[in-house]
Amino acid sequence: MTEDRPTPSAESADPRRWWILAVLSLALFAIVLNNGLLNVAIPAMMRDLDADIGRMQFIVDGYALALAGALLTAGTLSDRYGHKRATLAGTVVFGVGSVVGMSADASGQLVAARVLMGLGAAFIMPGTLAVLVHVFPPDERARAIGIWSGSSALGVAAGPVVGGALVGHFWWGSIFLVNLVPVAVVLVAGGLLLPESRDRSPRRPDPVGALLGTAAMVGLVYGAIQAAKHGWTAPGPVAGFAVAAVGGVCFVLWERGHSHPMVDFALLRRAPFIGASVSILLLMFGLAGTLFVLTQRLQFGLGYGALKAGLAVMPVAIAVLVGTLLCPAVVRRVGPGGSVATGLAVGAAGILVLGRAGEGYPPVLGGLVLAGVGFGLAMGPTTDVVMSLVPPERSGATGSLDMTMQEFGNALGVAVVGSVLAAGYHREMSGTGLPAPAARTLESALELADRTGGAAGQTIAATARSGFGQAAGTGLVMASAVVAAGAVLAAVLIPGRKGLPAATPTTAAPGSAAPEAVPVSETEAKAEAKAKTETEAEAGTETEAGTEAKVSAEPAVSAGPVEPAAPKQVPVGTGPPDTGA
Repeated sequence: MTEDRPTPSAESADPRRWWILAVLSLALFAIVLNNGLLNVAIPAMMRDLDADIGRMQFIVDGYALALAGALLTAGTLSDRYGHKRATLAGTVVFGVGSVVGMSADASGQLVAARVLMGLGAAFIMPGTLAVLVHVFPPDERARAIGIWSGSSALGVAAGPVVGGALVGHFWWGSIFLVNLVPVAVVLVAGGLLLPESRDRSPRRPDPVGALLGTAAMVGLVYGAIQAAKHGWTAPGPVAGFAVAAVGGVCFVLWERGHSHPMVDFALLRRAPFIGASVSILLLMFGLAGTLFVLTQRLQFGLGYGALKAGLAVMPVAIAVLVGTLLCPAVVRRVGPGGSVATGLAVGAAGILVLGRAGEGYPPVLGGLVLAGVGFGLAMGPTTDVVMSLVPPERSGATGSLDMTMQEFGNALGVAVVGSVLAAGYHREMSGTGLPAPAARTLESALELADRTGGAAGQTIAATARSGFGQAAGTGLVMASAVVAAGAVLAAVLIPGRKGLPAATPTTAAPGSAAPEAVPVSETEAKAEAKAKTETEAEAGTETEAGTEAKVSAEPAVSAGPVEPAAPKQVPVGTGPPDTGA
C-alpha cells in the first residue's frame, strides 16, 4: 500500500528532485500554454467550422469552467489515491482531449475536447504541487515552487508566439497536436521519476460536497467570464454569481456538518493562510488584467501583429523566472511575508509604469521587467506559506484551494480591468462627435476608419487610439492599486523572519483522540526515528529505544489524550527548521 512520505530534510531529499521539478514544470507549462495557443487560432476555427461567436465562447470557456469546477474534488481525490497517480491520470485525460480537438470537424467536438482538457488540468495542477511538496526540503521549497509557478507565466507569454507560428505555417489543429509532445514526456519521465505519496488516513468520499463545491466554483468563474464580455448587470453574470452564492452557502453548511469535510475550515481562521491566499488572488488579478489590456494596446494602439505582440510580452515571463531565483535570498533576509509584500509592491510599480507609458516600446519593456521580477518574488512564498500550514499528506486538497484562488483571480482580473477599460473608452469617445460605432470598441473604430479613408478616416483612427490609450492607462492604474493593496495585506498577515506557526494536524477519526499540533521539525525527527526503527525491526534487532520512537511516530488515534509539544517557529523557504532552544 502506498503511504504518505515525510517532508524530507536537505540530507535525505531525493537527489533527482530537480529533474522531478522539470517534469512537474513541463506538465504545468503545457496546460497553461494551450490557452494562448487557442486564442490565436480562433479566427481560423470560426472560418473552417462555420462557428458563430456564441459557440466559440463555449470552446474558450469550457476549459476554464471544467478546471474550476473539478479542482477541489481533484485535489481531494489525489490525496486519497496518490499524487503521482493523479498527475499522470490528468496528463492522459489532457492528451485524450488534445487528440479529440486535433481531429475535430465540428464545434461540438471542440467543446468536448476543451472540457476534457480542463478536467485533466484539474488533476495535474494540485497533483504536481503535492509531489513537489513531498520531494523538496523546506529550505528549497520556496525556490522550487517559484520555478514551478514561473513555468506557468512562461506558458502564458509563450502561447501567442507559439500559436501564431503554428497557425501561420500549419492548420489550426496543430495547436492541439503540439500538446502531445509534453504529454508523452511527462508520462514517460513522470512514470520513472515521480515518487508516489498519499494520505494514509484519507477522508471518506463526499459526493454531495463535491457537487455543491463544483456548482459554486463554476458559477463564480462563469459569472466573472460573462461579466468581462457583457457587463456586470447582464443576465449571464447575474445568474452565475447567484448560483455561486447559493452553492457556496450550501457547500459551507454541508461541510461544516460533515465528519470528514473536503475543506479544512481551521485554515480559514489562520491569518497566514488568508494573507497568502488573498495575495496570490490579487497577484493573478493584476497579472491577467495587465496582459489583457497590454496585448490589445500593443496590437490596436501600436499596430503590432499577434506574433509581434506575443514576443513583446515575453520579457515578463523571463523576469518572473529571474524573480524566483532571487526569492530565496530575499526570504532569508525579510521572511516570506516580506518577500511577498516586496514582490507585490514592485509588481504594482511595474504595472503603474505600464499604465503611464507613452508611445514606443521601451517604457513597456521596463514596466514588464519590473512587474515580472516583483511577481517572481511573490509567487513562490505565497504558495509555500499555504502548503506549509498543512501536513504533506493533505497537500493535494490544499493545493487545489491555492489553484482555485489563482484561477478566480485570473478570471476576475480580466473581468474587472476589462470593464474599466470598456467604460473608460466609451467615456473618452462619447464627447468626440464621432459616429456611434467608433465608441463601442477600438476595433470597431479602426474598421470604420478604414472604410471612411482619407483625412477623415485618419482622424477617426487617431482619436480612437488616443481614447483607448487613456482608458487603458486608467485600467492599469486600477490594477496597480489592487496589487499594492495585496502588498499591504501580505505585510500585515504573512509572517516575516519569525516564521510560521505549526502545520494544522491531520484530523483524527471519529471516536478517537484528536491529534495535537506537532511542530514540523519534530515531525521530521519522528519520521526519521520511525524509519530507523522499522529497519532495525526487519533485521531482528529492534531496540527498546527504537520501539518507543516508533510508537511516538504513529498517528495519534489512541483513546487517551496526547501531551502537546511546544511548537517551534518554522521559517518558509529560509533553511531547515530551527531546532535550537
